Amino acid sequence: MGQKPISAKDEASTRDPSDLDLGARLRAVRKRAGLSQRELAKRAGVTNSTISMIEQEAHSPSLASLHRILSAVPISMADFFALPSSQQNVLFYDRDDLAVVARGEADLRVLAAERRDKSLQMFIERYQPGAGTGDEPIAHDGETAAVVLTGTVEVTVGDVTRVLRRGGGYQLIGRQPYTLRNIGRTVAVVACACTPPML
Repeated sequence: MGQKPISAKDEASTRDPSDLDLGARLRAVRKRAGLSQRELAKRAGVTNSTISMIEQEAHSPSLASLHRILSAVPISMADFFALPSSQQNVLFYDRDDLAVVARGEADLRVLAAERRDKSLQMFIERYQPGAGTGDEPIAHDGETAAVVLTGTVEVTVGDVTRVLRRGGGYQLIGRQPYTLRNIGRTVAVVACACTPPML
């Protein structure tokens, strides 16, 4: 890949966030709200370097951390990831077509990000050994179900912890905060669905 022009960063801040990667989207949304990195960090209860690293695509926050940061703007996760609306009812995707929610040690991608009126949301999650959803539990007001496609993960819901391997899974009905971590030696791939959509 060629090096971006010096003006690309400034240009990105004026573009529609739906056209950008997570870091560039956060920068665009933050600037539209008239917030400095320091002010957003203070409101969200994170360090200034955390915001800076996210905007530079050098750090990928957990869903829970991203939700906390966006709440300080404020903007909903759905609006943050909103793409131009689509009227198609049959949508096909190759791996590289999925909208990126997080990348790095925990790589999360989502189907049908362009349909804001969907009732179900599907994630493909890839976790490097030792990586997971983060220390802060994910809490969703609805239902969440997941199946482990490859690898070994540890899922903690309240006081209950289970180790799940390929073919195993879980379903959470109602608001059940949970964390997930890859405790194996290979990449763990998880297919996760939730309703109503989180994004």
